[in-house]
Amino acid sequence: MATQPRSSWPQKPPTTLGQWVYQAVRDQILAGHPGPGEFIREQEATAAMGVSRTPVREAFARLATEGFLERIPHRGFRVPMESFKDLLELYPIVSSLELLAGELAFPRLREEDLTRLHQINVELSDAMKRQDVRASVELNNQFHALLSERSGNRRLAELLNDVRSQLSRLEMWYYSRSERTERSIRQHDELLRMIENGNHERALDLLKMNMALTYTALREGNGVEGE
Repeated sequence: MATQPRSSWPQKPPTTLGQWVYQAVRDQILAGHPGPGEFIREQEATAAMGVSRTPVREAFARLATEGFLERIPHRGFRVPMESFKDLLELYPIVSSLELLAGELAFPRLREEDLTRLHQINVELSDAMKRQDVRASVELNNQFHALLSERSGNRRLAELLNDVRSQLSRLEMWYYSRSERTERSIRQHDELLRMIENGNHERALDLLKMNMALTYTALREGNGVEGE
């Protein structure tokens, strides 16, 4: 990993130092620095961010757990060689879990939950207009995370969060095009209308359609042929 100019890294920790280092390293990986198969050096990262090795080491370990890095014995950490095709194998799993979470969550959503979901969608629209891809991915994840949290099944919500974190590279690609982001926003709006009208069956159909359209776009956009 070539040392990045310090100005390209976030300069003010938004929360704890450890969280800031984790976010900064993850953002560099998602931006392709380093690319697939390339090693990321602890010493270079500490120099680029001006921090000690401890938070960098902890960030690398966490990123390895989440699938952003892989640990190579006696050599360090590198970005996985895993292709988009390999990552796409996770998407049907996410889709099935999302549908289960939706089925459980829709009857449990409160007025304040629906208000927050609408607000997230407004923020997603704003991020799209700013062409802020990372914010778009995070806001979409917030939307779906709130649904899974309201499922009443903690293990399901945690599992979805873990698997979704491994799809960040795919989602960064997906939300890099404003027309795809706009389609997600429209689908979210329609989904919320159906929930508010008490039509949970139709809401589940829309959620399933949302996941299917995203999966198709990811496959076609990355040269993965159909079965």
